[in-house]
Amino acid sequence: MIKIEFDGDSLTDVQHAVGHMLQSIDHLKSVDIGRELADWQVEDMHRNRPFVMRYRRAGRAVTVIRPHSLFEVERSARYQRKAGRRLIRLMKKPSRKAAAAFRLFQARVSARTILRQEMYEKLVESLGEMAAEKLKW
Repeated sequence: MIKIEFDGDSLTDVQHAVGHMLQSIDHLKSVDIGRELADWQVEDMHRNRPFVMRYRRAGRAVTVIRPHSLFEVERSARYQRKAGRRLIRLMKKPSRKAAAAFRLFQARVSARTILRQEMYEKLVESLGEMAAEKLKW
């Protein structure tokens, strides 16, 4: 037969330790993960302004990885709008100029993958190291 005895002091110590664990997990979810995603984009992807959406109350962080810099993405979108409007305007009255514009219009998209496998592995590794560092009990 095994006899286990608890006194009031040891129970408060256990309660304090469990409370500390829960606080560190909440802090990891609400603050540390978003910070790590932003640091990863700055250091590894060389982004000046990383795009990380933090939902602190829900304990979530989402990062958006643009294929190029924000300036290049916005410039491409401006070109698409401008050329699309021009094409619509020219197609209202069919002509040789409209046909040539229709043939020359190209959608500006890239076939390359946005996030290389090495970068993804670096992200997973850095998140694992951060969690191991922050969650020590």
